Amino acid sequence: MQTNVSTSTNQRRVNPWLVLALVSIPVFVGSLDLTIVSAFLPEIIVKLELPVQSVIDDAAWIVTGYLLAYTVSMTFMGRVSDLVGRRRAYVACLIIFMLGSFVVAEVDPQARTGVAGAIYDLAFRFGGTRPDPGNIALVTIILGRVLQALGAGAIVPVSLALVGDLFPRERRAQPLGVIGAIDTLGWVLGHLYGGIMVRWFASESGNFVSFFRSLGLNWDAPDWRALFWINLPISLIALLLTWFALRGVKQERATGRFDLLGTLLIIGALTALVLGLGANIEISSSASSFEEVGGLPPYAVPVLIGAAIMFVLFIIVELRARDPLFDLRLFRRRNLSAGLLTNLFVGFALMIGLVSVPILVNIRLPDASQLSQAALQVGILLSALTVPMAAAAIPGGWLSERIGYSRTAGLGLLLAVIGFVAIWQTWTLDVADSVIALEMALVGIGLGLTFSPISAAVINAADQDKLGSASALVIIMRLLGMTISVSALTAFASQRLATLAQAALGDAAADPMAALDVYSRLTVQVLTEIGLLGAVLCAVALIPAALLQRRKD
Repeated sequence: MQTNVSTSTNQRRVNPWLVLALVSIPVFVGSLDLTIVSAFLPEIIVKLELPVQSVIDDAAWIVTGYLLAYTVSMTFMGRVSDLVGRRRAYVACLIIFMLGSFVVAEVDPQARTGVAGAIYDLAFRFGGTRPDPGNIALVTIILGRVLQALGAGAIVPVSLALVGDLFPRERRAQPLGVIGAIDTLGWVLGHLYGGIMVRWFASESGNFVSFFRSLGLNWDAPDWRALFWINLPISLIALLLTWFALRGVKQERATGRFDLLGTLLIIGALTALVLGLGANIEISSSASSFEEVGGLPPYAVPVLIGAAIMFVLFIIVELRARDPLFDLRLFRRRNLSAGLLTNLFVGFALMIGLVSVPILVNIRLPDASQLSQAALQVGILLSALTVPMAAAAIPGGWLSERIGYSRTAGLGLLLAVIGFVAIWQTWTLDVADSVIALEMALVGIGLGLTFSPISAAVINAADQDKLGSASALVIIMRLLGMTISVSALTAFASQRLATLAQAALGDAAADPMAALDVYSRLTVQVLTEIGLLGAVLCAVALIPAALLQRRKD
């Protein structure tokens, strides 16, 4: 068994809640940036003077690349933090995130200066012809986003592991739940935040220019790049304050080597899995059909087969490795395996709520002129899901410490079951927004109550020198549940809707307005069936949740 080596002998008194508040800031900012770009992706394409139809798939990598790098970095940075210490790993992650934000913020649409200019010169030198500046700027943005995500994704498990270092085992549930809730809340609110800020920049552009002129600055009005400039001072302040707060915290380091082969295999498996499943957990507020949500790409089968092969190889390597990336023997511990399985179901159920609301709101629009109003309505209704979910993590931690992991997670899942059953029974084309918000809040509170007990059960089941690896698994399983959910829901709903439409349209097919009404009502019927599916999944999740124990395995 590995032993821990302390790198600091003098440990000062530290307020762990203060450190938690500080590390939560970059967690929120990093998760916010996961979906922030989708709100102004068309504007980016226009500013780069690129043809929309021919580059839209390439531009989508601004979001997809972030998701992939975000997930991939979690797989190994938790273990890196075990080996080098939390403070060094945390600071490194923040610096990487800041560098990525800088690359995106200072991108030159004409590729004449900065990183874009350097890439342009390299492409010209090795290609022999002058590349298109807009395409070079797009590549630069994608590279910056990937760099951002490598830092942002890694911050989450490192922060969770840091909580494990700062709080005693019996008091970890509440702060762990807070980190998980903040991470989820950030990427759900990213689209809304990005849209509001860019709209504000545009509406107040004249005032911004006048203000800059009054300061003697010849600056243009801010655009979408300003959102990435904002990341820099926030991250820098968080870095300095956290470094100061952690100066007296005992830095634990595990012995052993870094498992490079295992890391490469799990990165390949996760990358292939996410790409094969469609690489999308970001739900647009304008989605009005299941096809717009996601689904399997045409190359899905060979890519998913490749993912399965690499995952099997990963298991073989990990079982034989002296210092594995993930010690698979830990899965023999009931709390770890049961907690991760429950979290997979939670991620799946969470995505059901996120998918259903935009489709319901947009399917009942009288005409396309009200899309902007509908986007605000979607944002408010999704906030009714996500804000209570984040808030519920605090009482979830309090309950976990008093009635145990199993009962707290079970209570949350039961509340989610009730919420999903209510969706199944009440949603119609004319259902009131107040009813939707109440049901979303019930689902959100239920799922939010599971964050603390699941995180605490998994992390407390791990040895001290493997807290980083266990922390990574908590978030990875939820993300996988969400990613699988998008593809599965799209496949089920599209097939179900096609079957219902074929049977129900009949003579209405000749009347476009009548056919549209029938299609809208059938879509809502499918949404209610998906609500029932959410209730069933949460009920099934009660089985592994019931296996959670208060004590360490």
